[in-house]
Amino acid sequence: MKTIYTHALTTLFIFLLACSSGDDSAQSHLDTARMYYKQRKFSLATQEIDSIKILYPRAIEQRKAGLTLLDSVRRGENTDIIYTCDSLIKLFEPKVEDVKKMFVYQRNKQYQEAGNYIPREQVTDHIVSTSLRSGVSESGQLYIESVFVGTQKHNKLKVSLKDGVFAETHAVTDDGLNYRFSNMGKGYEVIRFAGADENGVGKFIFSNSDKSLVASIGGGTGSYTYTLSQITKSAIAKSYHLSVMMIQLDSLKTEKEKAEFRIYNLDNKDKKTTDL
Repeated sequence: MKTIYTHALTTLFIFLLACSSGDDSAQSHLDTARMYYKQRKFSLATQEIDSIKILYPRAIEQRKAGLTLLDSVRRGENTDIIYTCDSLIKLFEPKVEDVKKMFVYQRNKQYQEAGNYIPREQVTDHIVSTSLRSGVSESGQLYIESVFVGTQKHNKLKVSLKDGVFAETHAVTDDGLNYRFSNMGKGYEVIRFAGADENGVGKFIFSNSDKSLVASIGGGTGSYTYTLSQITKSAIAKSYHLSVMMIQLDSLKTEKEKAEFRIYNLDNKDKKTTDL
């Protein structure tokens, strides 16, 4: 009986010692998390809080304190995101507006909800010859239009360097903003490549605008090849550059809005807890 009693006491002592040791270790992680939080090292603070949750499931007080601290960490992270995005937006927005000065904004109010930015050197009401033209939508999407004067039809565009390296659009299969017409016995065709259909052709022209580039159109009833003029290459390069800048600016604004919404949710969470 005495042996059983002694064994029970020993087991209880070891258990209490283990619990105490666990609490001390959990507290150490919590203290470290608080230190990182004050230093605004939010990812490290989160790691310490996660360690408490994973390693010490019985350290109830430390787990509760860790969850409370985690809300503060998340608020701090999102506050930093808002500050960083604001700073970059203020720096970046004027640069985007400066680039837009090289474009003309066009919108047909009868047919379009949003307009497009057209390079000044490509603004015209007439189709004179086979060529490429470009523009950027209000959302920042680049598009390239293949303008062909002739009888055959096409739905693909390929742009190549002399060494054979090339970029090629996907085939356009719907009407969309594509159109064909005849005038004075001549056939005209305008095929627009945008989004996934554009497939990196604009970036390819931007990266090689100082080199000789050959455009090949096909995929329909025939094919045609011609050399891009420097004016065309420059206009498409400008359009690509504006598209990238507009998308980057929009991304910053979106990240700021997401961070503001996350803080809003945290504030509402705090309010609900207080009301309870």
